[in-house]
Amino acid sequence: MVLVLTIGWIIFLSSYIPVHFLLKGHDKLRKKVERCLVELICMFFVASWTGVVKYHGPRPSIRPKQVFVSNHTSMIDFIILEQMTAFAVIMQKHPGWVGLLQSTILESVGCIWFNRAEAKDREIVAKKLRDHVQEADNNPLLIFPEGTCVNNHYTVMFKKGAFELDSTVCPIAIKYNKIFVDAFWNSRKQSFTKHLLQLMTSWAVVCDVWYLEPQNLRPGETPIEFAERVRDIISVRAGLKKVPWDGYLKYSRPSPKHRERKQQSFAESVLRCLEEK
Repeated sequence: MVLVLTIGWIIFLSSYIPVHFLLKGHDKLRKKVERCLVELICMFFVASWTGVVKYHGPRPSIRPKQVFVSNHTSMIDFIILEQMTAFAVIMQKHPGWVGLLQSTILESVGCIWFNRAEAKDREIVAKKLRDHVQEADNNPLLIFPEGTCVNNHYTVMFKKGAFELDSTVCPIAIKYNKIFVDAFWNSRKQSFTKHLLQLMTSWAVVCDVWYLEPQNLRPGETPIEFAERVRDIISVRAGLKKVPWDGYLKYSRPSPKHRERKQQSFAESVLRCLEEK
């Protein structure tokens, strides 16, 4: 399987490098070819895992004022979706070889990166997202609103950013079959390189992808309510259980004062219930 991926990289780089530098004066053609090449290398990645992926529903199209949102199990979600459509994804900036790919090849399809540690990044990224969805020629924008990888049994709370763009939201549901391998990536315990090797040495990566009916903000509906409605749609289709957790708790624990306030509030509510009885 490593051989399959190696051959894929040789074909990809021998085509991508000349296209990237020789077609600099022909941006529209260059973007189109680079988009096809990114889809190609993602196909080689999926082939290296003996991927068996079933896609349901119409293939995404390039249109202005639309954003695609999906539940998130692993960084391979992006690869599985990318082999069908060259999405521009918003993703955490990673170190090492993944970061190198982000800053070179994936920027060619319009991907947007952020750093959780930088508070100013949020404003910059929000502006980039608004600008991206307005352009008709940009690749479709893909966001994983959970903000972290979840174990494909649950969906955690969706961040509202994707639902504040005044755009049509197109839900995508992904469900992996754990018979052959667990596709969940726990980034706190395993590097992405080890995760890929685990997938390559497994029997197969089996999953279903559903492109669901586009949704728009309803009159009187808040972005948070819109996000929850779309989470309902994805959870039902993929057979996932909704839980009221914030995915960012994986990266930062609540302060002692915050926990103390929550405990006090809980104690007060219990006392009120007892008094009412």
